[in-house]
Amino acid sequence: MSSAPSTLSASLPTRVRRGNAQDHRQLRAAIVSAAFDLFKQGGTEAITMQALAAALGRSAMSLYRYFDSKTAVLQELWRVAYFECLQEMRARVEQHETPDERHRALLDAFLGFWESRPDYYQLVYRTPGPNAVIEQPMPQALMPSYGDIISLATQVTRELADELGTGHERIVLATEMRLAFLMGYLQSRFANPRYPWQDFRALRHTCIEAIVAGVVSCLEGRLGAAPSDPAGPAGPRGSRD
Repeated sequence: MSSAPSTLSASLPTRVRRGNAQDHRQLRAAIVSAAFDLFKQGGTEAITMQALAAALGRSAMSLYRYFDSKTAVLQELWRVAYFECLQEMRARVEQHETPDERHRALLDAFLGFWESRPDYYQLVYRTPGPNAVIEQPMPQALMPSYGDIISLATQVTRELADELGTGHERIVLATEMRLAFLMGYLQSRFANPRYPWQDFRALRHTCIEAIVAGVVSCLEGRLGAAPSDPAGPAGPRGSRD
C-alpha cells in the first residue's frame, strides 16, 4: 500500500519570485513531494538533486536555494513523517477522557499510522536516518515533532500513573518499554515476512493488551527495576527468606 505525504499537497508555482514567501513554501513542498515519489521508486539512493530537478522541470542549482543538500531533503521527509504521526496521535488521544482510554488510543494511533503508511515506515525505520550513527544527536530540524511525540507519550503515561496512584518514579521506564514493544510489533510485521504470520489483526489486539498490562505492571513496580533500584521490586537476591 503506498502513501503520499498529506502535508505536501501544494501546487508548484510556475515561477518563483524572489522574496515571495508563499511561492518559496510551495516549491519546498513540491521538492519534498517529488523526493518522496523518488524514494518509493528506488529508495534513498534514487533521491538526488539532479533527479529532483528533472522531476520538477528545473535546474539542479535552483533547488539549492531551498535545500542545501540531499541530506537536508531527507531530513525534511523524516520531519514530515514525524509531524503527521504526531498530529494523528494527538487527535486520537484527545477524543478520550479516561487515562486508560487515552493510553489505548495512543497505542492504536501509533500502530495505525505506520501500518497505513508502509512507505513512511520503510523511510524512517529501515533506511539510514539522519543520525545513522546512534551516538550522534538527532538534527535540530527533527526535534520539535519527534520531541512532541515523546512528550505526548510521557504525558499519557503520567496520567495513567496518577490514576493508579503509583507515583512517577517509573514513568520513563514504562514509556520506553512501551515504545520498544510497539516497535517490536512493527518490525515483525514489516521486516519479517518469512515467518508464517496467521492473523495480524488478532496479533495486534493481543500485543496492545499485553502492552497495556505491561505498562501498568511496570508503573506498579511488579515488572522491571526502577533506575535507582537495580535489584528490582523484590530486593536483593535471597531477601525473601
